[in-house]
Amino acid sequence: MAVTRVYVPSKYKQPISQDDTRYLTGELEQVNYVPQSHLRIWYNTQTCAYSVHHHPAYEIILCVENLYPTKIAGKMLTMNVDDILIIPPHTLHELYGGPGSRFIMLIDPLLLSGFSDMNVLEPFISSRILYRRSEDPELYDMIRGCLDEMIDFYFAAGSMWELNIYSVFLRMLSGIGRHVFENAAVFSSTKADDASLAYNRFSALLRYIDAHYAEDLSLEWGADYTGFSKYYFLRLFKEYTGTTFHDHLLHKRIQAAQALLSDDYSITDIAVRTGFNSPTSFNRSFRKYTGMTPTQYRAFRESKDTYALALSAAELDRQANSL
Repeated sequence: MAVTRVYVPSKYKQPISQDDTRYLTGELEQVNYVPQSHLRIWYNTQTCAYSVHHHPAYEIILCVENLYPTKIAGKMLTMNVDDILIIPPHTLHELYGGPGSRFIMLIDPLLLSGFSDMNVLEPFISSRILYRRSEDPELYDMIRGCLDEMIDFYFAAGSMWELNIYSVFLRMLSGIGRHVFENAAVFSSTKADDASLAYNRFSALLRYIDAHYAEDLSLEWGADYTGFSKYYFLRLFKEYTGTTFHDHLLHKRIQAAQALLSDDYSITDIAVRTGFNSPTSFNRSFRKYTGMTPTQYRAFRESKDTYALALSAAELDRQANSL
């Protein structure tokens, strides 16, 4: 089949000499950041697909030219020119490639782990990953402006380039958080003092869930913890996170179970450790979330050999031309 070749403009060549190999163990990618740093940005023109995978980094894709089809958590999504996609850490996704170009950024969240606000922001980022100017111009313009700054800092490769990029990334995340808070009807419909109190209570709840997901946490408990009525709590949680209390808690538990399945714990032990009442309910919930039973997921991981994918344009085009 014919493959359209798009060359990387000289101003977007990698500014620092580095190994461009990406390593996968099963579906887990070992991110190859710029040496002695915690991030990497590509001007990507690959035409071949990159198989289903996940990694501990945030991945941000800015579509520059032509459509860019992807699959995120099992759902197809096609990016248009100028669309922005923010993929949270450890979210299974597949990139289908094709002619065109896009910026792809991988950013290590480890440096953000000390900020308690990230526990509050993470549910929203997980529930809304695609940003289009037509849908929310104010939010889009803020995010796009930050990404443009990050790209400029990276390819200029000046002094303090990494600090500059992270400072802009933090500004972008805080801007998303403020936008969510200021535009949430449940928050904005109340007086400023009441809205601030609601936000603080809600923030504390999300931080608690993040640390204590294995405990017996019910909807009634959540409402009581925040001091809201059950009905108000349901509205607040759904509006802010884009999901229900039950689904958010399940998401945390399944993520923890996926990590434990790489160790030698029994399925029953993992069910108990992650807060499920029985192996049966654990199996049912795990399959609903991942499409596999825990046993199948473990076997799938163990069946994959560690291998490397060289993402040079020449190698990928060679593979495409052989199809």
